[in-house]
Amino acid sequence: MNVLVTGAFGNLGQLCIEQLLADGHQVRCTDIDTPNQRQIVEKSQGRFDIRLGDIRDKALLAELLVDIDAVIHLASLLPPMTERNPSLAYSVNVEASKTLIELAQALPTPPLFIYPSSLTVFGPSQRDNPIRHSSDPVMTSDNYTAHKIEIERVLHESSLPWIIMRIGVSVDARTLRTERQVFKQLLAVHPDTPMEYVHPRDIALAMSRAVSTPAAIGKTLLLGGGKHCQITHHRFLNAAFKAMGLPQKPGIHGQDSYYTHWLDTHESQALLQYQRSAFEEYENELAVTFSRVRKLTTPIRPLLKWLMPKLLRRI
Repeated sequence: MNVLVTGAFGNLGQLCIEQLLADGHQVRCTDIDTPNQRQIVEKSQGRFDIRLGDIRDKALLAELLVDIDAVIHLASLLPPMTERNPSLAYSVNVEASKTLIELAQALPTPPLFIYPSSLTVFGPSQRDNPIRHSSDPVMTSDNYTAHKIEIERVLHESSLPWIIMRIGVSVDARTLRTERQVFKQLLAVHPDTPMEYVHPRDIALAMSRAVSTPAAIGKTLLLGGGKHCQITHHRFLNAAFKAMGLPQKPGIHGQDSYYTHWLDTHESQALLQYQRSAFEEYENELAVTFSRVRKLTTPIRPLLKWLMPKLLRRI
């Protein structure tokens, strides 16, 4: 099939491209025009069709949709940008998505539209009732969740064949950078807050398989790693500290609520058979990434273990 991937050169997008190619699909992709993206174009060696440009450009979107069988619409802005620049975020996350949907459904043969939503649309976590189901009500917590909920609604009201994927926390060792303010917010979250992890590689597999899974059309699927990826907020944050040889106790956390959950993924797994990675794999990736740090800090590790909780309280 001919598959369009928007936001193609982010971490998930690149994995999606590789998985789609491995599964025998023809790939067209788009992302913003930057020096980094141009380097990717140069290295692609013609393996897939690339059109760089602004996702808000209607003419570009119309061009991208020519002869396309399925769209994986990854292009979006994430927090904290969605809160810092709400007008820009709305234009990218909502207005551009609506334009893409309108253009797609006007085609003689409308393509399948695969939309990545988020587990955060379920609102604040419930530690005493951690598992969310696709039928559970959604609620707006911030601009980001409002955007996701709005595009879910637009798809429901459209004439397109669609699959909505509400995805768990999906990062790997490539995505460790975070801003001070974001890290401070994460430290403020209650350590026992439920969180469903899923490896980005597994999400890429799910999206590629969804392209050729008619039984998934018209469904809102919850995508997570399954039982072995249902963790706490403390275990998630502590994974990086452990990888550096500086494991922390739950006392580093605050008591704030957050909007992560565990997910009922039975339906998505039955349809797509994508769950291959336990959370331990992410922990192992971090251990490899930070192996040099562990080695270099060995002589002063006792001091660092004493100092780290104090430094974290000052963030």
